[in-house]
Amino acid sequence: TPHDDNYSFNHSGSVVARVNKDRAYRWPPGRRWKQTRVSAIQSKTGVCLSEEQKILDRWTEYCSELYNHTLSGDPTVLTCPQSSAEEDTLPILREEVEAAVRALKKGKAAGVDNIPGELVQAGGQAMIDTLTILCNKIWQSGEWPTSWTQSLIITIPKKGNLQLCQNHRTISLISHPSKVLLKILLNRLKPQAELIIAEEQAGFRAGRSTTEQIFNLRIISERYLQHQQHLYHVFVDFKKAFDLVWHAALWTTMRKYNISPNLIRVIQHLYSKATSAVLYNGAIGDWFKTTIGVRQGCLLSPILFNIFLERVMADALADHEGSVSIGGRPITNLRFADDIDLLAGEENELASLVQRLYITSRAYGMEIHADKTKIMTNNNNDILSGIEVNGQALNCVSSFKYLGAIVLGTPALECSTAVVLGGSPQIQIPQIEILLRAP
Repeated sequence: TPHDDNYSFNHSGSVVARVNKDRAYRWPPGRRWKQTRVSAIQSKTGVCLSEEQKILDRWTEYCSELYNHTLSGDPTVLTCPQSSAEEDTLPILREEVEAAVRALKKGKAAGVDNIPGELVQAGGQAMIDTLTILCNKIWQSGEWPTSWTQSLIITIPKKGNLQLCQNHRTISLISHPSKVLLKILLNRLKPQAELIIAEEQAGFRAGRSTTEQIFNLRIISERYLQHQQHLYHVFVDFKKAFDLVWHAALWTTMRKYNISPNLIRVIQHLYSKATSAVLYNGAIGDWFKTTIGVRQGCLLSPILFNIFLERVMADALADHEGSVSIGGRPITNLRFADDIDLLAGEENELASLVQRLYITSRAYGMEIHADKTKIMTNNNNDILSGIEVNGQALNCVSSFKYLGAIVLGTPALECSTAVVLGGSPQIQIPQIEILLRAP
């Protein structure tokens, strides 16, 4: 392990090693990401490419089109009242940096600077001091080191024809030292976001999981079936939800919800400088700006997405009085990140909810995937028709896999079974526990 005084940060945020050859830090084997190599890929016109440089160029072309284009949202959503939030003038504390360094995960692939998290943790007090100074400079000026704004994109094969780019998943690798500041920003943003995000949203929140949300859904479904009341679901699927977040609308949304101006400024500067490049077989392609979507691999991305989606849902459901209620509390939807279940007690209400969300999501640059969005009801005699998204009728199903669990339109009335399957969940929607006591 290197001594504390063996490492420092240069102006670009990279670590400069000052060690003798006999004391050089040797990385554990397999530290770099082991990428599955595809020997050929198709061009946009269907031509098979086998030369490594042409494959890299094709991946760069594909990813730049995916992450660097202009969204066609409604400009009116970019207007909002002047924020009344107070400026966060508290400097980055050394204790915050120490906690963030300890939180770095081990065994993760390094970013463009090739610095593993273990090196940052091994730097000792000198590393903490240097990071504290650097983080405060960024906090005060908003200017990020170049390597902290860069992402390396690697591709992971999925299913289907692997010569097609769309049949691969893209994963971004970012700088481990940058994660120290990102963790601090996340800790400062979380308390403010918790005041904004609705109880119906369980994704990326402390103490919440898919288990509780599945339990909530089953309880609601079973109680409505017990009372022979109609219940309709629309399980919404957004196309590339995280990759199509409109940056301008995100900053406006954060101001609208009175997030600390300094937090917005620092995060906005990070996004304005963000660039990406494809890593293929050890070679890095041309760098391009990422102008849409939340950053892959970034600690802030889940909470930023939740804030963005909160405004979309709030606008879509504004002035809507839902007919589904539990313990006297209306419930129009259940959410886990972008997995949304719209709830309605009548078919015309369901159609209205779908149209509201469709129109509003388009205004924010999002798009509902009609083929993957499904309708379900607890009444087998219902033949739902006329519920459409962009002119395409939605399919009605008798069961749906929601958050990994099969949900039936007409579930067996075995509440205890749902509890056992879910472990020992805590009820998260306020007053939903009244459901279990109600006659």
